[in-house]
Amino acid sequence: MKIKNKIFQLFILSSVILLLSGCFSDKAKRTVKHTENALSITLSHNAKYVLIAHSQGHVELRDVKSNKIISQWQHADTPDAGVIAADFSLKTGNSDEFVVTAQQNNLALYSIKEKKILYFWSLDDIRDIKLSSDGEFALVSSRDKSGEYPLYRIVYFHLRTGTIKYGLYHDDIITSIALSADGRLALSGSDDTKARLWDLATGELIHTWPHTSKVSKVQLSPDGHYAMTNTSSEGVYIWNTKSGKLVRRLNKIRATIASAVFSEDSKIIATGYTREEIILWNIKSGKKIKTWRPKRRYVWQSSLANVTTLAFQNNKNLVSETSRGVLQVWSLNK
Repeated sequence: MKIKNKIFQLFILSSVILLLSGCFSDKAKRTVKHTENALSITLSHNAKYVLIAHSQGHVELRDVKSNKIISQWQHADTPDAGVIAADFSLKTGNSDEFVVTAQQNNLALYSIKEKKILYFWSLDDIRDIKLSSDGEFALVSSRDKSGEYPLYRIVYFHLRTGTIKYGLYHDDIITSIALSADGRLALSGSDDTKARLWDLATGELIHTWPHTSKVSKVQLSPDGHYAMTNTSSEGVYIWNTKSGKLVRRLNKIRATIASAVFSEDSKIIATGYTREEIILWNIKSGKKIKTWRPKRRYVWQSSLANVTTLAFQNNKNLVSETSRGVLQVWSLNK
């Protein structure tokens, strides 16, 4: 009898969760399930591709529209660790498209057109990585352990020559980085409770934005006018990159962002949360436009999945994928 009661209680709980999920907003236009054991998942700009990194350095590149595998490769000859971060270049005209992937102590530049790794370099303790629009430079957050004390830094790294153009520093672990589309600005967030904006033409610090707790996520708008920062205790801040002034605090709810992306016109930002939720914001008004609850992989799933990656698609859709491998396409027009 006790077992039957437990089963009944679980059924009721699952039903309530499903009802609550349906209270949020429009259903997704499309849902696709990938592996739920990926170490990292990254959508390309305009959501053309999704990169799924498995354990032991295996990388899978899929076309989002068809869900077909475009390419597969091994990040390193010695698969001693998984790929923890990746990013895409921006395709312009007939130019090639590139992907940069990183394990803890090395990074590789991969050509989508040639289907091969072009360059492979070693760097200490990599935590995040971003690729310039032309695929020439990588912005890498790492920890330099060569001295007596560790140095927490971002390196602006030339991928063709393996040379470091700049080293940009924080006082603690750098948790998140962003690179502007024109390659002019870099943004970093750290456990030292600060976000910093850097000029990549000179390597100089432009602004420092202090917070009351560790900075968990940062992002830059495509036009370079806005910087977004997030902490688990302060919500979402939007800053003016030129003046350094606060433009908007989007919410006061204590919530950690797992992903964020600005629309192509820099008027909207989408934020994906660790609580399995997506919110679309109007930057000018600071108001919520939509709230979506991604589909759970299993009805009985007890823990919430992170919304790991987001990308706008031709100003018509928003594409998301969770840490459990559920990709969904959401309409912006409904």
